[in-house]
Amino acid sequence: MRSLLLNLLGFLALTGFYLVGELLVLTLSIPVPGALVGLLLLLVTLLSLRRIPFMLSQGAAPLLNHMTVLFVPAISAVVLFWDDIEQHLPGMIAAIVLSTIVSLAIAAWIARLLFLPKQEK
Repeated sequence: MRSLLLNLLGFLALTGFYLVGELLVLTLSIPVPGALVGLLLLLVTLLSLRRIPFMLSQGAAPLLNHMTVLFVPAISAVVLFWDDIEQHLPGMIAAIVLSTIVSLAIAAWIARLLFLPKQEK
């Protein structure tokens, strides 16, 4: 019973960050998705706490365990809109490959800054 309560409270906390992000986007007319603002608020909160609260990790665990289910709508959309996708396939592939390379390079640069001792930089 205690585990179920922790899962529920953690899920409610995650939902709260999402809703606060949506509310900020609507009230301040920010041109970004509310879910992204909520994720950034969650990130700032976790960085300021310097730890992940147990309740939050318990609430996120079921979502992470079933994350593959979240890809079903995207895969269905690819099948549904294949004719439109096929027309722009070379550009889409180039954008995906280029953005992946840039993302990996930035992540490696940040990891190097964070994890290498001061004298080796």
